[in-house]
Amino acid sequence: MKDTVITYIDADGKKAATELQRKHTAIADLVKPENLAWMDSFGSMLIIVGHGKTMVEMGRYAGIDRMLGRCGSLFIVLAACEVGEVHSNIGELQSIAQGLANLRKDSVVWGTTRDLPQIAVSTGTCFYKSPVFNWLQPANDHNPGLWKQFRKQAEEEEAFSMLSNLTVV
Repeated sequence: MKDTVITYIDADGKKAATELQRKHTAIADLVKPENLAWMDSFGSMLIIVGHGKTMVEMGRYAGIDRMLGRCGSLFIVLAACEVGEVHSNIGELQSIAQGLANLRKDSVVWGTTRDLPQIAVSTGTCFYKSPVFNWLQPANDHNPGLWKQFRKQAEEEEAFSMLSNLTVV
């Protein structure tokens, strides 16, 4: 297994993930989402590509956590592409990334701060090969301020961060 695993959560994500992996075959493997749960010994960079809307429909961070199962990745990137669409009912992807970081206590999770075009994932302009590790990682070079990093919150912070997930009926 290479040091970067790229997976997807929907058809558009699969297209972008496949292109990204082709550009970085020396350091990245493409893995079907259903195979992640068995990767308990994998501890490197995991990039999950798909629409933010799909992540919400999966059950937000809990759905992604279920998909990951026993996957041991300590570094997770949620590359949520909206392909130019605006989904005002989703809220920020940051709450999904933070929720996943809270569930996966030892993991660092990156989420986007705004819309991420699918082409930026396909062409790899939102990632770069780490100068230290043999993996891809989020890059703010071509898209300044695009990525934000999340870690496990203290209990009080965690409780308040979940308020954005409440739906007013």
